[in-house]
Amino acid sequence: MSLTNDFIIGYFTFFAALSIASALYITRQKNVFYSAVALAFLGISIAAMIALINTSSYAFYAAFHILLYVGATVVFLAISLVMFRGINVKEVQIPWAPLIAFVAGMLIFIDLILSFSSITPPPVVASFSLKTLADDILQNYWFPTIIIIIALLTTMIEAITLARRD
Repeated sequence: MSLTNDFIIGYFTFFAALSIASALYITRQKNVFYSAVALAFLGISIAAMIALINTSSYAFYAAFHILLYVGATVVFLAISLVMFRGINVKEVQIPWAPLIAFVAGMLIFIDLILSFSSITPPPVVASFSLKTLADDILQNYWFPTIIIIIALLTTMIEAITLARRD
């Protein structure tokens, strides 16, 4: 196997473990707010695994997955839980958590540096056109676009329902 494939398998394994750990944390956590935060980690890890399957095909879908589930749904869920339910969020001090976060961050940083050092930039940069982007979305990514539109509409309906409730 080549070095690039080893990095892809390593990344996929890391994000698979993170998604399983996040899903377990969501189901075992008593505080709904912390479950919403773990849901963000689950959404990011699923999007990363989707992008790692075939980067050229699924990277666009993975970006929309992060925007929709992490950027919209999880933030909406967390804010509405705190505002409407009056959930008290307590800070839990874990003495070894900063060390683990630092070591994991450094390993990911080193892995990114090693994986991007072998990439050569393309010789010619193509011009960007919104018409080309729209045509590409409508021709190649029509199904994920419909799913995202439906999901955003249901999130908007949920927001209107919560806002109208007394």
